[in-house]
Amino acid sequence: IIKSRVIKITGLAESRVNEIIEDILKISGKVQMGIYPSPEEIQVKITVTEKNEKSADLIINRVQKKIESRLKNYIFGYDNEKLEEVVGKKLLKSKKTLAVAESCTGGLLASRITDIPGSSNYFKLGLITYSNESKNKLLGIPMETIKRHGAVSRQVASLMAKNVRILGNASYGIGITGIAGPRGATNKKPVGLVYIAFSSKNKVICREFHFLGTRNLIKYKSTQAALNTIRKETT
Repeated sequence: IIKSRVIKITGLAESRVNEIIEDILKISGKVQMGIYPSPEEIQVKITVTEKNEKSADLIINRVQKKIESRLKNYIFGYDNEKLEEVVGKKLLKSKKTLAVAESCTGGLLASRITDIPGSSNYFKLGLITYSNESKNKLLGIPMETIKRHGAVSRQVASLMAKNVRILGNASYGIGITGIAGPRGATNKKPVGLVYIAFSSKNKVICREFHFLGTRNLIKYKSTQAALNTIRKETT
C-alpha cells in the first residue's frame, strides 16, 4: 500500500524549514519526502510504500517524530487540519473565549474563525475599526495616542487587543493594524508593516511583522500570524 501524512508548519520561512530538516528530506527507499510551501503554511509530506498499513504507519511515525523533535512548536497540525480549526479546538478545550479588533485585515480574521462550525462557543466579538474615529469611539483609544504614534503602531495595536477583550468580556483579545498597500506607506512605515497584539487578563504582547505580496496576500498572512499567536499564547 501507499500511505501519506502531511505535517503542517507556520511561522517559519520555507528556506529555514528546509535547512532544519534537510537530511530527513533526503531519506530514500520506501520513504518519499516532499516540502510544499504556500502563503499560509508549509507542508511536509511523508509518503511510504509498504506491504501493509501497520508497517507503513510505523515508518511514518518514526519519520514524523524526527521532524517534530526539530520543528516543535512551529508544527500546528496534520493532514487536512486548518490553523483556525486547531485554534478553535484549543479554545474549546480550555473553555476560553476570544474577541478581535481588526483594521487592515477588514474582518478576514473573524471570517476565518467563524468558518469553523461551533465557533459561537468561543468567539465573542469581532470589530472592524478601520478608521481612527472608530478606534476612538468603539474601542476608546485616545485620539492623542493615535496622533502621537500613528494608527499603525505598537501602542494602538496593544490598546485594540486589550480594549476589545474587555468590551467583549472575553478571555483573550487580538488587535491587528497595518499597511496592506498598495498606498498608505511612508518612509518609516512601508507596505507590509503589520502590528499584531495579544491580550489576556495578565499581559499584553505585540509583535511587528513585515509581509511581502499583494494587498490580499498581506491581509491573509496577517490573519495567519494572528491565529498562530493565539495558538502559541493560549494555555
